[in-house]
Amino acid sequence: MVPIIELKNVSKFFGHGKERVTAVDSISLAVEPGEIVCLVGESGCGKSTTGRMAAGLLPVSAGQVLFDGKDIAQMNRDELQTYRRAVQIVHQDPYASLNPTQTIRDIITAPLLHHKKVKDRTHAEKRARELLEIVDLTPVHDFMDKYPHQLSGGQRQRVSVARALTVEPKFIVADEAVSMVDVSIRVSLLNMLSRLKNEFDVTFLFITHDLALAKYFAWQGRIVVMYLGRMVEEGPTPRLITDARHPYTQALLAAVPEADPELAQHKRQIELRGAEIPSLLHLPLGCTFHPRCPYIVEGQCDVHVPRLEAIREGGSVACPVRKDESIQLVV
Repeated sequence: MVPIIELKNVSKFFGHGKERVTAVDSISLAVEPGEIVCLVGESGCGKSTTGRMAAGLLPVSAGQVLFDGKDIAQMNRDELQTYRRAVQIVHQDPYASLNPTQTIRDIITAPLLHHKKVKDRTHAEKRARELLEIVDLTPVHDFMDKYPHQLSGGQRQRVSVARALTVEPKFIVADEAVSMVDVSIRVSLLNMLSRLKNEFDVTFLFITHDLALAKYFAWQGRIVVMYLGRMVEEGPTPRLITDARHPYTQALLAAVPEADPELAQHKRQIELRGAEIPSLLHLPLGCTFHPRCPYIVEGQCDVHVPRLEAIREGGSVACPVRKDESIQLVV
């Protein structure tokens, strides 16, 4: 099966000379049709930059982005339009991603008319109402003539999802799509996205800093963990959550709050050597995590850049020291 989106040794640089920052460093990732892949990592790790390159919003500095097996940089005009419609993004900030001067009616009908998905404005309004119902903004007549500032954060994000659905996408990049809404409604938004995946056969690249959200949304999919622009571990969600191999992944899991006091008491903690994240302008040699890693091997971790290696239980990890050392965490 040809991946719907594939990144091949993709890198992204910002700046020049001594001020050049490597935001993403030689990432290779293939996403199969119908799959959910979660990109997880701390702020500044490059996950949003990766998502924007996959969506065609940022050009790559090196490597290739392939859509249905074809390099998007080599596409002709018609192929590029097909790619633009097929790949959509739901941004993190629902306050900034919607035009404050347009009503919800205009926000949803504009792409329908522009991409000729409907015959005329009457059909556009009918389809807009259907899309608002699909994303659970009901009764529809309460929302059609409102402006974004009249909606809550969760409602705005649902409008953003409805707008993405106007062009019938195959692939959606959800960039921290629930991080700026109240905790009480995050689950309902995730359930809505899961329903859309099943009903419309949409493939998701879900970007989050929260492993608990990744676990909930992508239990049937995969998690990819990034640190300072590099992939450090990836694999099926059940394996990665219960049997993390990379020390950074283990630290992320240890930081997930546990509601049950009994489980929290017995949860294994990972003691890092330091809490400070290195600057992207002065990245450490070798494994970039080694200044914080409790399992550092002098002369190896601080010299050689580890490569992703496959593990028997599924997935891969960029840590030769801990590759075969499983750890059980209560999560």
